[in-house]
Amino acid sequence: MPRDYYEQLGVAKSASQDEIKKAFRKKAHELHPDKGGDAAQFKQINEAYQVLGDDKKRAQYDQFGHAAFTQQAGFGGQGAGGFGGFEGVNINMNDFGDLGDVLGDMFGFGGGGGRGRGGSSRGHDVEVTIRLDFLEAVHSVEKEISLRVLGSCADCKGSGAVGGKTITCSVCRGQGRVTRAQRTPFGTIQTAVACTECGGRGNKPETRCPSCNGAGVKPENRTLSVRIPAGISDGESIRLSGQGEAAGRGGSAGDAYVHMRVGAHPRFRRSGNDVLSEELVPFSLLTLGGTISTETVDGKGDLRIPAGTSAGTVFKLRGVGIPFLHGRGRGDHLVTVVPDVPKKLTKEQKRLLEELKRENL
Repeated sequence: MPRDYYEQLGVAKSASQDEIKKAFRKKAHELHPDKGGDAAQFKQINEAYQVLGDDKKRAQYDQFGHAAFTQQAGFGGQGAGGFGGFEGVNINMNDFGDLGDVLGDMFGFGGGGGRGRGGSSRGHDVEVTIRLDFLEAVHSVEKEISLRVLGSCADCKGSGAVGGKTITCSVCRGQGRVTRAQRTPFGTIQTAVACTECGGRGNKPETRCPSCNGAGVKPENRTLSVRIPAGISDGESIRLSGQGEAAGRGGSAGDAYVHMRVGAHPRFRRSGNDVLSEELVPFSLLTLGGTISTETVDGKGDLRIPAGTSAGTVFKLRGVGIPFLHGRGRGDHLVTVVPDVPKKLTKEQKRLLEELKRENL
């Protein structure tokens, strides 16, 4: 008796189509014969996916089991998949949908992929890391970055052709795609792939631009001025749309990603959008109270110390912390007071302290 299709794919009967597809892809890669897998099991899981991956066939299978597909046309009389009858048969991968994509990946020639006629490519994204000091990350700052990228050729304006003149590709005859065949455990599989002669465009330069050799792109040095927003954190990135590498010949440029590395500060630490710091306060001021000057990310500010303040007390300076990157307002500045105990005392100071000591203060 044939094994249950759900069991073969390792999914529950209540599994969604996404879960079924994910399970099939995983098992297909595990059982791929070229990777040391079992060809017979490979055929079985594909047979299972052909049914469970189709809502209509899945409903029939759930109601009638394997009998729902016995002797059905198109299945070769060997169950839903009919893979036993594929030897020597030409298979068009474009008729297999997701199955074609997976098998194409494993056999090295995408199933339904490729740009196709008139399709355009996209240039590569580029990445660069810049370093900011703590206060530069708190406040908005302008930075210059230098990139070495492939830019659009100025001589042919990125077309790759002298005067922008192109001709129909003789290899794919203007279709942008060619058919390739390869033998597999399922027989001969045919698939349409992007034409390598014209890059899937269907046309090519009549005369190649001598400056870029027909590529439409050339290496260039590029300097950009980047506005770093106030409040950005270490590890965050900024995307500069279209500032990556050019694709050439009608393609779109990639993007540039600027990654941030923020240095430490000798006095301040960051916690979310709050700034943390410590302030040394004379014990006499902690006892009697008063006002001291404290440093914030915006400069000097006043901090009032109430009489009888304990060591380790945290004071909150509202709204003078780090700006919210994607919203309005700022965090707070939290100041922890630390007793400033002198290492050396004058005779008069010692005498006064001895008197306080006798008073248990």
